[in-house]
Amino acid sequence: VPSYQRLVEQQSQRSELARLQAVLNHARYMATMNNKVLQLCASDDGKQCDASAFYTGNVLIVVADSRRWVHFSAGTGYPIVFPLAAIKISPLPDQDFGGTLLPRTGFNYNQAKSLTISAAGRVRVNTSVSASQLAQCPN
Repeated sequence: VPSYQRLVEQQSQRSELARLQAVLNHARYMATMNNKVLQLCASDDGKQCDASAFYTGNVLIVVADSRRWVHFSAGTGYPIVFPLAAIKISPLPDQDFGGTLLPRTGFNYNQAKSLTISAAGRVRVNTSVSASQLAQCPN
């Protein structure tokens, strides 16, 4: 039974990381193509950013200055730990501070993995997760 639970948890983690990675890459592409600074944030209804909606796993991409909706990705049931209320994604070659998202898919059997967005907007899977982010996870 523990082997099966480990496998299920691992597949959930891979799937959620892939979904978020696709959303972040899409945001980077849209920012560059439209030459606009975008923000990635949690959203309950898919129409506006709502910092308290991190538990839904829904992710909204909006234009930073006008808050106009660009893309909505419905969550899969796993909360996401955001470093701030929103992550800025600038068009290339501009750079920002980046950030790290942690999908809370459960870490009973597998090591926590997060997605780190570099200042240039590149996305990578990160196995070193900060203690402050892990503290925001229920398990």
